Amino acid sequence: MHDTWAARDLPVLNATVTLLEHSYMVTVTDIATSTGLEVPAVARALEALDPVYVDFRKTTTGGDPRFWYVFKVTPEARRAVGQWPTAEALAGRLAEELAAAAQDEPDPQRHGLLTYAARLVGDTLRDATVRAAAHVLSPAFGGVPQPELGMPVPEPADDPAENIPSLVQLPELPELLRPQRRTPAAAPSVQAGTTAQQLEPQPEPASDSAEADTDLDLVQARRDAANAV
Repeated sequence: MHDTWAARDLPVLNATVTLLEHSYMVTVTDIATSTGLEVPAVARALEALDPVYVDFRKTTTGGDPRFWYVFKVTPEARRAVGQWPTAEALAGRLAEELAAAAQDEPDPQRHGLLTYAARLVGDTLRDATVRAAAHVLSPAFGGVPQPELGMPVPEPADDPAENIPSLVQLPELPELLRPQRRTPAAAPSVQAGTTAQQLEPQPEPASDSAEADTDLDLVQARRDAANAV
C-alpha cells in the first residue's frame, strides 16, 4: 500500500488550513498553486481528507476539479497540522525543549539533570506525560480529556443552586420601633333595667345667646315708654 499521507495528503491539508486563514473558501487551483502538486492529485487528496479533516464541495463543472473548493476545516485538521496543540505533541515538545536546555547548560550537574528529565518525559514516563498534558489541555477543548482522539464534547451541566446563608446576624428591632397594634374601642355597655326613653337623646339646654336677645328687647321697651311720657 502506497503511503499518501506524508507525500500528498498532509501538504494539501497544511496548505488548506493556511489559505483558509485569509479566505472564506479555497479552490483546488489555489491549493495546487501553493503546494506545487497537480490539480488531480490535490482533488484526490481532498476526497481522502473529506469529511474528517475538510468540508470538500464539488461544483457542477463537468468533472473539471479546478473550481471545486473547501468550505472549512475541522478541529482534527488544525490539530493534525500543528495549529492546535495535542497531548502527544505537547509531551514531545517538552522533551525536545528539555534536551535543548541540557545542551546549553554549562554546569555539569544541571546538564545531567536536564538530560535525565528529557529522557524521562520523552521515553520512560512518556505515557504519564501525555496523560498529564491531556489534563492541562482539556479546559481549552470543553473538557475533552484527549482532544486528539476526536471525542465529542460533553453537554454543559447546569450548576446546582447554592443556598448561601447570611454572614451578618441581623439585630432585633427595639421596642420603640416595633409597629403598634391598635385595639378596637369597646362599645359602651347598657346596664340592665334601662328604659327606651332613657336611651333617647335628651334636648340640649338653651344657649346664652337666646338669653342675651331677651335682655335687649326689655331695654328697648323701657326706652320707648320713657319717650312717650
